[in-house]
Amino acid sequence: MERAANLTTDDFRALADALPQMAWVAEPNGDIIWYNQRWYDYTGTTIEQMFGWGWRDVHHPDHVERVVERISEAFRTGEPWKDTFPLRGADGEYRWFLSLAQPHRGPDGAILRWFGTNTDITERKGLERRLARHAMDLRRSNEELEQFAYVASHDLKAPLRGIENLVGWIEEDLEGSLTGDVQTNMELLKSRVRRLDSLLDDLLAYSRAGRADAAMDTVDTKALVEELAILVSPPEGFAITADDTLPTLRAARAPLTQALQNLIGNAIKHHDRPAGGHIRVEAKPAGDEVEFVVTDDGPGIPEQFRERVFGMFQTLKPRDEVEGSGMGLAIVRKLVDRQGGKIWLSDGPDGRGLAVHFTWPRDGRKGQADGLDG
Repeated sequence: MERAANLTTDDFRALADALPQMAWVAEPNGDIIWYNQRWYDYTGTTIEQMFGWGWRDVHHPDHVERVVERISEAFRTGEPWKDTFPLRGADGEYRWFLSLAQPHRGPDGAILRWFGTNTDITERKGLERRLARHAMDLRRSNEELEQFAYVASHDLKAPLRGIENLVGWIEEDLEGSLTGDVQTNMELLKSRVRRLDSLLDDLLAYSRAGRADAAMDTVDTKALVEELAILVSPPEGFAITADDTLPTLRAARAPLTQALQNLIGNAIKHHDRPAGGHIRVEAKPAGDEVEFVVTDDGPGIPEQFRERVFGMFQTLKPRDEVEGSGMGLAIVRKLVDRQGGKIWLSDGPDGRGLAVHFTWPRDGRKGQADGLDG
């Protein structure tokens, strides 16, 4: 359509007859004086019926007022025209079209003619509607699953506390007489209760992760990591470094704090040398985002397992060796996804350890019907 502004009316007509689209020519005031044959083939009309503004008769009644208003404004201002709308075919059925038009101006800048095309986009509109329906269904399913996880984990807390209390009462009643296998089994029972309690806490955290829009705040991420280094209570001798590259940015503080805390806590929990381990948190700009990197010098994660660890309840070691629900990275991925970022893993320096990378928007969250509705 950009080339049309430089064509004569005869040139455009010759070109338009070879196009797969419907095409038309209008006077400066918008009166249409010519259509190519494809228009007549589709609409089953004649130039006498369509001359001037007769094209309104083949527009859908739900859209014609909007189209007339918008195209009248284009003819009045001389601005290029673009819109989508349904047109009735000779068979009485409506199909969707993308309409484009450019003014053809004379040497003095005055508009001599308007050249326009209408391209059938019915299949594209159908695909867009199907994708919108699938997105809505997926969103509804996710919300239902999150609500189920929240209710189930919340309601299971009460009987779990009852079991924990019961174990305590049994130990008090049998104080001094718990020996051998009985004592071992009681400790095992308490360990299982604690594990289930932790699992329910993480399930609740997962269902809530990024659920509400957190208030935007100015976050000094270096100070935040330094606070978390104290909050997570690392083992004596374990070092957590907040690099000078960590920026101050406008961000949703709560989910960012939760993501960093989970990653730091995870690295401590799975470190094979907790008395001498080290975690470094750093950042670098990535367009309109910040790429955070949490690196440890622990045992790392083999490459073949790096996608699996983002799933729920996924651990690489038996839970009797490392206590945990296997949901830490799943929660972080959900938090990052809700902010429009991405998360991935790479090797730590010198081939040891693990680096967790994730992106976060610099200034808030990144940009987030059937029938004949446009």
